[in-house]
Amino acid sequence: LPRPPPPGGGPPAVELMLPSAEGLPALPRGAEPPLYSIRERLTELQELLEQLPRLAAEASGDAAASAGAVSLEAAVEVARAIVTAAASSGDLFVLSVSGAAQSRKLPSAHAAPQPPDGKELAAQLERCTRPESEALKRIARGCADANLAVRLVAAPGSGFVDVASLAQLPKISGGRLFYVPPDQDGARPAGAALEEALSEGLSVSHAAVDAVLRLRTSQGLRVVGLRPLSGMGPDPEGEDGAGDDSIVLLPSVDRAATFAAELRHTDDKKALPAKTAYVQSALLYSGPAGERRIRVSTREIPVADSFRSLAQSVNPPVAIALIAKLALAAAETKPLSAVREQLKDSLLDSIVSQRELCPPPMRKTADELVLFRPLALFPLLTLALSTMPPLNTPSLASAAGPRSPDSLAAFAHGFRLLPTHLACLALAPRLLVVHERSLGDGWAPVEGAEAPPLADAALAAEEAPDEGAAAATLAPSAATREQLLPRGSEVSPSSVLLLDTLQELSLWVGAQASPAFLEQLFGTPRPADGADLLPEGANSAVDRMHSLLATLRSQRPSHAPLTVLVHGSPSEERFFSRLFANAYEPFLLQLLSDQRSRL
Repeated sequence: LPRPPPPGGGPPAVELMLPSAEGLPALPRGAEPPLYSIRERLTELQELLEQLPRLAAEASGDAAASAGAVSLEAAVEVARAIVTAAASSGDLFVLSVSGAAQSRKLPSAHAAPQPPDGKELAAQLERCTRPESEALKRIARGCADANLAVRLVAAPGSGFVDVASLAQLPKISGGRLFYVPPDQDGARPAGAALEEALSEGLSVSHAAVDAVLRLRTSQGLRVVGLRPLSGMGPDPEGEDGAGDDSIVLLPSVDRAATFAAELRHTDDKKALPAKTAYVQSALLYSGPAGERRIRVSTREIPVADSFRSLAQSVNPPVAIALIAKLALAAAETKPLSAVREQLKDSLLDSIVSQRELCPPPMRKTADELVLFRPLALFPLLTLALSTMPPLNTPSLASAAGPRSPDSLAAFAHGFRLLPTHLACLALAPRLLVVHERSLGDGWAPVEGAEAPPLADAALAAEEAPDEGAAAATLAPSAATREQLLPRGSEVSPSSVLLLDTLQELSLWVGAQASPAFLEQLFGTPRPADGADLLPEGANSAVDRMHSLLATLRSQRPSHAPLTVLVHGSPSEERFFSRLFANAYEPFLLQLLSDQRSRL
């Protein structure tokens, strides 16, 4: 997908690389024109998509999988060579049904000659969520140097494809990863999800490419460790910053890009000379038409002269979003238990430090937790972060399930792409009450206003007033009551609930929900896991559901699939595992116990 667009306007051209019968990449035949419009190759593309189940089945053998993986890396290298030779830039769209070369294999609980014990098996599963392919990292750095962003759709037919290593290609090159797990039977990539991923992958646009970001400060301060946190840009542990902590090079930037840096005193023994300091960011980039632009922003920040004024300035949601992204980065190199323990220790350090804000008699009382009001949300948000799927041990129950290593690696990659306000909301999923039989056979009535504002929509509007106004509230036809801090023990079997984790929408159907209402949604009073909604226009109840889903999906940067989970099925753990409020009281009691040794 070349960029900028061809001179003279017109639709962007696409060079389509299709695998031959042997599964090796082959350039389209014919010298004229050198780039084909995708509309001219739709027939061949459709034929390829129809062959996906067969290709996926063939990729299940070790030899076939290895050949397919070599094809993936070879295709990326060929595209990089083309872009480098043409001294241009572009986006490489890759659809892979196998994985990386020399992909790791999932550990087995029944491995011969001696099966691993539980602890060893958990450690092996955790390792499968960390990137280990140096070859892919090297290729990704080459793509970043050539201004070639990789958009990778990983659509395995079955099993494990090492998404953690594959994600290095889009992460380092500034592209996107789209993971499409197999369907419920594990036999092939889910058709609807694959269609969404292909459509979204081909339509992603970049507001800026070939960018350089520099951060400067006023006298007395210096910048340490400027890094992108949105998943777009070079590896922060590498040397892409040209040896300067205040500069970062970025293949592409969009409006959701997030950055973080630490400001330190140039001299720890000297106070800053003024009550305010200044931070200036300068972003040099190429616009959509290839023109070079620069955007400069200078901000005044207050200088805190006491611990109290410092604590009052903290924004807990923004702080926890930063902590979450740093924790996910740490999880790529450290055991998950160590990452969770570090989160807990940092929280405990904060709680103990806040005693300095108390009157002297209260500074050593160990039998109560004392929280400064602006920081009171940190225990709850830290618990939410600690229970987030990517920071917990994967499951071996299904190689493609929601807690499989591949799914968790894809979750972590997607989370790091979220803008700050959505990252915080993803930590504490929202539970929408669609139906409660005790209140009637239809949609649950909305309490209060007819169209209550959505928390994430309001934040999105604040971030982007040009786009948020239309999405700040649900339309009356889609307004839904919300249950705050839901507990698994409070879920009624006579209800239908929609859990919004931002990256996924889970519709839980209680066993005692109204059969008439279920008939309106699914066309049957007894839907099963993975059931499809009736099409829009079938009746007013399902129309309202489609309206709600469309509104929720419009407020996030990528498509969120809908998963239907039925009460009593083994898969419902996918729903209940995100309702963490039950663990809040035990978590606080443990903090209280740990606090005693610190005080």
